[in-house]
Order: sequence, then C-alpha cells, then structure tokens
Amino acid sequence: MSIRAKVVIGIVIVFGLFLFLLLAPTQEIGSFEKVRASGEINQAVNVMVDKSKGFEKNPAGQIISFYARDKVNSEAKINLQEPAPAEIENAQIVEVFGHMHGDNFMAIRVRIIKPAG
Repeated sequence: MSIRAKVVIGIVIVFGLFLFLLLAPTQEIGSFEKVRASGEINQAVNVMVDKSKGFEKNPAGQIISFYARDKVNSEAKINLQEPAPAEIENAQIVEVFGHMHGDNFMAIRVRIIKPAG
C-alpha cells in the first residue's frame, strides 16, 4: 500500500470519527426559543417531560400529546403526528423533532433519550 493511500485512509478515518462525535446524541437539554426562531423548519431538540401535566391520549389509549420543559424551564405542549410509545410516560428526557406553532411544538417524531430512574 502506498503512502498516499495510507494518508487518505487516515484522513477518512479521522473525518468519520469527527462526524460520529458531532452527530452522537447527547442528554443536553435544548431550547424552544432556538426552534421558534427558525420558523417552520423542523429541528430536533431535547426536552424534559413534564409528568405533572399528564398525557393526552386518543380513544385507543395511545399518547398523542404531553407537556415538556426546555433548559430555561419554558413550557410547551408537544403535539405528536403519530402516537408516542407508552414508555414515554416513564421518560425523563426525550428528543422531539418538529417545529413550533406559538407555545405548541408540532412533533413529527419523539425518541426517548433518558428513561426516568
């Protein structure tokens, strides 16, 4: 293997590690203001589930909305496009992907980042 090939492979590996670290999910809580400022562009943000407000369910008993708080304790109602998994009732931090409409977050998907515990 030539030196040039070794250098290129090394660069590709370092770049791959950089992308992995950059895109790896974190448990850091985000901000609704950042999402609000972007208009209707869908974004992912980590938020804390506010269990004290309860969960709104459809007639089939599936969760369709809940309340969450961001890093500055700002509250928003999370409205889900698809019902959430039942495990969300026991989650502490979730990642929601969507956009803001006033004080409502219209979520295309939700993913549990940190279960309660």
